[in-house]
Amino acid sequence: MRILSHLKRIAERLGIAGVAFLALAVASCATPETGPTVLNAPEIRQTVTGNALTRCGSQLLGQWRYTGRHMRDGTMEAVVLAGARREDAAGIWRVTDEGLYCRTWNNGWAQGQEGCFRVIRSGQSLIFDHVSGAAGEATRYTYRLGEACP
Repeated sequence: MRILSHLKRIAERLGIAGVAFLALAVASCATPETGPTVLNAPEIRQTVTGNALTRCGSQLLGQWRYTGRHMRDGTMEAVVLAGARREDAAGIWRVTDEGLYCRTWNNGWAQGQEGCFRVIRSGQSLIFDHVSGAAGEATRYTYRLGEACP
């Protein structure tokens, strides 16, 4: 009850315009919590085109980082850094009308065969879930937008 009476006094002092302004200010500060979202075809194209996608990890051989870039013309490039070792790759990518991301590497990754994935966005992460074709080393890949490792 104390809070309500306090809010009532504030409203009386501010007037209708002040209360409306205060309500808009509070609403603009609130950010809705959104969970993971499956991206559709236009969203996939918009999200990956021109942006770096990065995966980082450590295995028995030490720290490694994969960074891939998707060009507007449907080509892609990737670099894997693992200690002093560097591996470069290139390939092609496309998005199907059904909203699947498909890629084919020219260096033997995923046996050089096309693999298609459903893309899920969760904040600054993109999760690629294997649907068909060649998966590569895993059936699920999680990338961060940008070049930084968490």
